[in-house]
Parts: sequence; C-alpha cells; structure tokens
Amino acid sequence: MNEGRSSLVRAWLAYAGAGLVLVAAASAAAMLLLEADAALAVRTTALIAYVLQLVAFGVLLVVRGRNALFMAGWLGGMLLRFGGLAAVAWWVTRTSALPRAAALISLATFLFVLLLLEPFFLRRSLRAT
Repeated sequence: MNEGRSSLVRAWLAYAGAGLVLVAAASAAAMLLLEADAALAVRTTALIAYVLQLVAFGVLLVVRGRNALFMAGWLGGMLLRFGGLAAVAWWVTRTSALPRAAALISLATFLFVLLLLEPFFLRRSLRAT
C-alpha cells in the first residue's frame, strides 16, 4: 500500500473511531435519560447516521486532492445525508416502529455533529501526505 493510500486509510479509521465513540456515548446517555422507545430511536438513528457518515467521509477522502471532484464528492455526501434523513422520515411516518420526533431529531443531530468532525480528520489526512 503506498503512503498516500495509507494516510487515507488512517484518516478514515481515525474518523470511524471518533465517530463510534461519539455515537456510543450518546446512545448510552439516551439509555439512561430517555424512555425505552425514545432510546431505541436514538440508538437506531445513531447507527444509520454513523454508516451514512462513514460512506460520505470515505468518498470525500478519496477525492480530496481534486478540486472539481472534491466539490462533487461533498455535494454527493450532502445528498446522501439528506436522502437518508428523508428515507427515515418517510419510514417513521408510515410505521410506528420508532417515535417520530425522537428519531428525526436524533438523526439530524447525529448527522450534523458527525459532519462537524470531518474537517479535522480531512486536514489530518492532508498533513500526513
């Protein structure tokens, strides 16, 4: 594996680890502070947001050095996030599997907070190359 690719993998793994700690801590807090159905909504949407963010950040890392592709990667990641939010919104309004408010607010919050972590790890991968 060449050095550039190795730095991408390290940055992605570091982001994945930090994101996992964040969603695990928030899920644990939800279990302690919320009713069971709301806590389930938080845990479920934490997992959804985590997976969406890992995909979006991975794409962003791959195209980070190419200006035109970077913008396309960033826009694609935003579409992925909004699409995920829309899909969950559609799902929770059609079923009673999760409380709507808890699911949608927690998903939007997780997506936003995990999005705020991206620049730190993106810069980190640039410093390593």
